[in-house]
Amino acid sequence: MKSLLDRVKCRLYKTLLNFPLLNRFNRIWYSKLGVKGKDFRINPNFELVGCYSYLELSKNAEVNEGCFLLAKDRIVIGENSTLAYRVTILTSANPNGPGNKLSTIYPSTKAPVIIGHNTWIGACATILPGIKIGNFCVIAAGAVVTKDVPDYTVVAGVPAKPIKKLDPRVNQ
Repeated sequence: MKSLLDRVKCRLYKTLLNFPLLNRFNRIWYSKLGVKGKDFRINPNFELVGCYSYLELSKNAEVNEGCFLLAKDRIVIGENSTLAYRVTILTSANPNGPGNKLSTIYPSTKAPVIIGHNTWIGACATILPGIKIGNFCVIAAGAVVTKDVPDYTVVAGVPAKPIKKLDPRVNQ
């Protein structure tokens, strides 16, 4: 359990993120909260439940407004990758309330989410625990990603399925 001092520091840094004049220093406040990385962009109007130190952002990674990140394990976002508005990333799932008999069928899950380089996650997409999304991928708006996505793939739907392969030669 976090100490009282850690909770006060965390609250202070979150408060500083909401002051317009101090907004240009938001990378400093996020690094003080434990976010790893440099040259990333995070809109202060996102929600993180869990530990900021599990969040790893590469160069030019972007988290837009309204995103919800459940960081009970690592969330890695690659270079030049973007989470559009209201994206949800879950690193744990526990459908079992106290005494619920479903725990024998659906055990709790906790696993990292890895997003490759130059990937775009569309608005309101949901990524479940343990998913690895490759490089140069597009996750369509509203998709629910339940399986790993290979490089150069566009996925859409609920659950997300590949709908197109991108040409790797375009990136050269």
